[in-house]
Amino acid sequence: MNVLLLIFLFCIFIFILISYSSNKFDFAAISLLGCFVSGTITGLIYGLDINYFISAIEFEAIIVILSMSIITKIAQDSNILEYVAVKLFKISKGNRTRFFYLICIITTLLAAIISDLIVVLILAPVVIRLCRFLKTRAGTYLLGMTICINIGSIITPFSSGENIIISTYFNLDTVYFIQYFWGFSFFLLFITIFLMDRLYLRKEPEIKEEQKKFVLELIDANTMISSKKMFYFNSTAIIITIALFAILPLLFLTAGVAAFFLILVNKKFTKKKTGDFFKDIEWEIIFFFISLYVIIACLLEAGFKDLIQSIPFQIFDPFMLSLIILILVSLISAFVANTPTALIFLPIIELLIETFNFPSGTLFFTFIIAINIGGNLIPQGAACDMMTLKIAQNNSVDNLNFKRLLKVGAMFAIIHILLSIVYLFFLSLFIGI
Repeated sequence: MNVLLLIFLFCIFIFILISYSSNKFDFAAISLLGCFVSGTITGLIYGLDINYFISAIEFEAIIVILSMSIITKIAQDSNILEYVAVKLFKISKGNRTRFFYLICIITTLLAAIISDLIVVLILAPVVIRLCRFLKTRAGTYLLGMTICINIGSIITPFSSGENIIISTYFNLDTVYFIQYFWGFSFFLLFITIFLMDRLYLRKEPEIKEEQKKFVLELIDANTMISSKKMFYFNSTAIIITIALFAILPLLFLTAGVAAFFLILVNKKFTKKKTGDFFKDIEWEIIFFFISLYVIIACLLEAGFKDLIQSIPFQIFDPFMLSLIILILVSLISAFVANTPTALIFLPIIELLIETFNFPSGTLFFTFIIAINIGGNLIPQGAACDMMTLKIAQNNSVDNLNFKRLLKVGAMFAIIHILLSIVYLFFLSLFIGI
């Protein structure tokens, strides 16, 4: 173990996290600089060439992230999300409780498929406009959406960058998520919606019947569609892609084929080539992920695993260890970006399973749940929370501010963590996975 190198690499890692959390820094440039410096020094000390660092990058995860970004952009261009939001309102017939339940459920399901930020960026303004037509306040609806979005992130292995990284590293497919996460996820979802309805929505003023009737007659979901052929084809293709994710074992291959097939088919509608879609991809995030993979590889080479192995994990029983990880990762995720948290804990979870023989099922559940729901503890912990708040402020939504989002988000994050502990106890006691 090279203690000095470990300290140096951890300093670089922490500085990258600080740059990622602040708008004052160019986090992509800092991440790449940290990557090159770490790789150069570690390579010179241990005689490593570039092939070692290239092999440390999980390109399967990068391909999935890149492909899902393209699919998300195509869904956005097809106006699928706006159509869904308006259609849900029509189905609810203006009933605020029914609409609240429907918008929270569909937000959760959409967040399980495409980027949570895109879901917020598209649905939040639509919800605000509908509420203005109805002459009611939008804050509680936006609160429900942003809290439920993080629940959606635990439904599939491709819902978020951190899920893609974890599932690719440990070969967790969609079937695994269906088996071990769906029951708990949907239980968590309906408990959350029920409590939000009881505690907050019912305190809002009733919507007048004449206003409901006026808005229902005014809006038409079909006006959201710019091209019906493009809309129906892309909607069908995305649904088929999701089904294939559950059937085919190679997630990255399915995502890649689906993304570039959609680009080719959509060219006659959008006139966009692959390069045009590449312009919309957040390359800063892609290179940020690649940089972190290299720095984690440097940490492992410098003796990070030896440092972990020196901790007496064997004194803990599986439930207690899982409980500690659940609370620790949830707290870290609230203050640090989810992706770096996931990457730094990957070798730890792997070591606990392979060296200390702790059950993988409870550790995977703990890890994925904590990474995704911990962000609600404070608004800064989840990008979708901050985006929701920004949209609310830009549209002068008077019943959603930082204080309310902090109070309600933290309360539900604690409820989710407590329910996760109960479910974790059930897994450990009755299933023993």
